[in-house]
Amino acid sequence: MRERLTAAFIVLSIVLLLGAGLVRTYVLQDLIREQVAGQLSQEADLVAAIVTDREASGGTVDAAFLQTLVGPEDRLEYDVAGDATVVVTGKDYQGDGDPGKDISATEVVDGTGQVTVSESSSVIRDVIGRDIGSIAALFLLIGVAAGIVGFLIATALSAPFKRLAIAAAALGRGRFDLDLPRTRIPEASAIADALRSSALALEDRMHRERAFAEHTSHVLRTPLTGIRLELEDLSLRDDLPSDAHETVLRCLARVEEVSAVAAELVEITRRGSLVIGAEVPLSELSAQLAQRWADRLGSRNRALTAAVEGDLTLRYTPGPVEHATDLLLADVVRRGTGAVRIVFNAGADGHLRITVLCAGRTPESELGGETVDRLSQVRAVVEALGGRLIGEHPADGIEVLLPQR
Repeated sequence: MRERLTAAFIVLSIVLLLGAGLVRTYVLQDLIREQVAGQLSQEADLVAAIVTDREASGGTVDAAFLQTLVGPEDRLEYDVAGDATVVVTGKDYQGDGDPGKDISATEVVDGTGQVTVSESSSVIRDVIGRDIGSIAALFLLIGVAAGIVGFLIATALSAPFKRLAIAAAALGRGRFDLDLPRTRIPEASAIADALRSSALALEDRMHRERAFAEHTSHVLRTPLTGIRLELEDLSLRDDLPSDAHETVLRCLARVEEVSAVAAELVEITRRGSLVIGAEVPLSELSAQLAQRWADRLGSRNRALTAAVEGDLTLRYTPGPVEHATDLLLADVVRRGTGAVRIVFNAGADGHLRITVLCAGRTPESELGGETVDRLSQVRAVVEALGGRLIGEHPADGIEVLLPQR
């Protein structure tokens, strides 16, 4: 987007310059014509005066004499009534002698003849053509300046949309803590509002699903457990007829089936994918997270060792895992010191266990006045996903257990 905006700015600037140049050329042609006509009028006056003096002194006005008076780019015509017209041209004259095409000026000589001095209209093109080099250099300079200014403006205009694209990609990966730009561009602001609303809606849906799973588990299993206990007590009675005893046993079997179905429904709700199609294998997800941790810790001269265990082909929605581990990384950077080890373990049941351990603790005196509790934020995110967090300090080890979602 930035490159297209820059190119559009350059093209627009050049088009405007060309339009202004065409208008200037049109106006300049008239100015040059008027200026050349004025010069020719002065030359005609001078030639007429010289010719008059020549004739008054008895001299002959012929082609040889007029050749000494004509300019290198002029055409000089001396017309006397009753005599042949004498025409001479300068060595650089480019016209064809057509008075309708040339710029000319005429003066009367002693009432008996007239002198016409003309110049080819190509002189206008020559004058304008002398500035082509400077105009081209000016266009190039303005084009470069327009490119620089356009690049800066395009960067400022495209920056919010670039951040929106990153935020949209994060939302597509199942991450809800979007870094949205604050901008006065109406279109970018509208997109940001839409992404924010979508993230809130998806996060609310995730909380509702977790609450539904917990509520369903309690509502279904509690009465089923009570019924099973009652039926078990009834089946143990000695005074119960055999047919009634068989009926009780069948009811117990049905209750167990219903209980198994309820447990399966609750598990399906908990294990459902947050964003269909966004899941990535554990091998890829762990590599991305380990690289992120290595970059962040490496800038603080802290070493990182990482390991992946279990089934590497299991797939997880990356956004929630990234969110939880980013918060955990911030806590490790703030409260921990020394080398860090992180282990990703995919269990046979699909649960992802992330274990973090660092070498030491940051003294309380060096923590400063920051009051943000990153660990509580991690716990909130993990529990919202149906997982749990074990541990209180990275120096003692922290475990994050997440369901396969």
